Amino acid sequence: MGYSRMAIPVGLVPPMCFCGDPCKLEMSDEDETFRRRYWMCANWAFDPPEKALMKGRIEPPPLCDFEEWIDKEVKEKDREWFNELRDWNAKINAGIAARKKEEEQRNERIAEEKHRAAAKRKAEREVKLARARKAKAALEENPNAPRKGKWPRCTHSALKYAALR
Repeated sequence: MGYSRMAIPVGLVPPMCFCGDPCKLEMSDEDETFRRRYWMCANWAFDPPEKALMKGRIEPPPLCDFEEWIDKEVKEKDREWFNELRDWNAKINAGIAARKKEEEQRNERIAEEKHRAAAKRKAEREVKLARARKAKAALEENPNAPRKGKWPRCTHSALKYAALR
């Protein structure tokens, strides 16, 4: 619930609330009472700190809940303005939801690309591990096999085809 603090107009005398203090003038910004002015207890806190709300208590506790309306009805101009604000807010929320959806889709696409890249790296690693196992096995079978670079020469495809002829 939000309220905006107002200066007291000339000619209006604030009444005394139940706790004996002069009231303060406020203007409502709720749906049914948009921009209607009213007197309220100066000791009442409509917007308590978030910590107090999380703990389930309002500090300091309100002394009284005095409330007296000055304006009896919402003006037509104010009602139109409220409707425009509500429509504008709906458009903004729709835009935010659309951007959020696009961001979620982009994050899903990025996660999928990362998953594909990880699967590709895993497959390449499996191929290299199989090649390494094969080279080690060939070296164990014939420890005197000629080597070219990292692995025994007997594992190179050119020599394999030459040996098969």
